Order: sequence, then C-alpha cells, then structure tokens
Amino acid sequence: MVPSKGYRRALVKISGEAFAGGRGFGLEEAAASWIADQLAQAHRAGHELGIVVGGGNIIRGVDARAVGVPQLVGDQMGMIATVLNAMVLKASLKARNIPAYVMSAFPIGTFVEAFSREKAVAYVEGGSAVIFAGGTGNPCFTTDSAAALRAVEIEANVMVKATQVRGVFDKDPKKHSDAVFFDSIRSREVLEKRLEVMDATAVDILGRKGIPTIVLDLHIKDNIARALSGKKVGTIIV
Repeated sequence: MVPSKGYRRALVKISGEAFAGGRGFGLEEAAASWIADQLAQAHRAGHELGIVVGGGNIIRGVDARAVGVPQLVGDQMGMIATVLNAMVLKASLKARNIPAYVMSAFPIGTFVEAFSREKAVAYVEGGSAVIFAGGTGNPCFTTDSAAALRAVEIEANVMVKATQVRGVFDKDPKKHSDAVFFDSIRSREVLEKRLEVMDATAVDILGRKGIPTIVLDLHIKDNIARALSGKKVGTIIV
C-alpha cells in the first residue's frame, strides 16, 4: 500500500526515555505498547519506516562515568542499551503483525543483523519496518546523529523526532511558561539560535541533504501517522 499523500518513507527517532514511561528508567510495558501502536498505525497507512531508538532509559554515558567508567566505554555501553530497546520494539511490532528487523551498527550475534544499507533499503521497500540500533557505531555521537545518518542512507523523505513536547520552542517549555513555539523554522536558524531540539551535527546533516524534520509530541495519539500523511503537526525544520 502506498500512501496517497504525505511522506512515503520516514526515519522516526524515538528516545530511550520514551520506553521507560512513568517509571523513569528501564522498560514499561504500557510505554512500549504505546510506541508500537503509533508506529504500527503509520505503517498500516502505507508509510515505509526506518526507526532509530535511544538507550537512555537503561544507561547513559554520564551515568557510567559516575561510577568510574571511562567516557568512551560509557558511550559504548549506551550503544549496547539501544540494542535492547530495539529488540523490545521489534517484538512489539511483530505482535501487531508488522514485519520488523533490527540492524545494529556493530556486530552483536546471529539474532541481530549487522547494518547494511542495501539490505535496509530492500527491507523498507519490501514493507518491513527496520529498527536501527547501536547509534553510528562510534562513541561521541548521539542517536540524533545516528538518526540523521540513517535517514540519508535509506533515502527518507522526512525525519520525525518524537519527543516529550509538542515541537520546537525558543527555550524549554517545561521550565519557562513564556517559551515561544515555532510552527516552522529553518535548520540554519536552529543552529544560530542554539536551540536544543537536536544536536548540531544532526541538524547540519539533514539541512545539507534537504531532508525536513518534524518534531512532535509522541504522547498525542496518531501524531506520527498524521504528520506523515501531510497534516500540520508539531514543528517542521527545513
């Protein structure tokens, strides 16, 4: 099924924290189910999906450093955490009859495939969701950068960053009641204003490649599907 309008192929970035739900850490069944439901709806509407997941619900590099782990090793631990979330999401999607694969940026074992651009494109073109784990495979890069990279590699028409707020603001709306919301903004402005919606590397990659980014609230039902159908949702970065 090909969507009649909107974006055909998308890279969706889901933070690790989203999998923790109200617990604040680890995995919450209700949170994982919600994420899978939102992605499944978009997939059933005919959109081809690549997905990048974070691992902050399990461990962050800063947490590892707090107990004496070197920074680079902490980053590697964080990359491994993303694989666990990817496996959870794959199982949740398959339970909803959505074919899904996990591909890791570094070798894991026979139960998780190593990333291959050609195979990833073939999977999404064939109707499967592909969950990209392991970040870029290198320390010092965020999963935002990994999402931007995979968006380029699978030739996505758009990247969706599903967050905890409705879109892009000039400052943290959870801390500042006078925060100004942007319906749309240019990637250059995001960098110039130092807005903390994504890391600068991801913004730069997507801007240079001409891939728009939609930042939206993951917790509003149907937001991902509506955004991919072309409806106005959240903030679009162009």
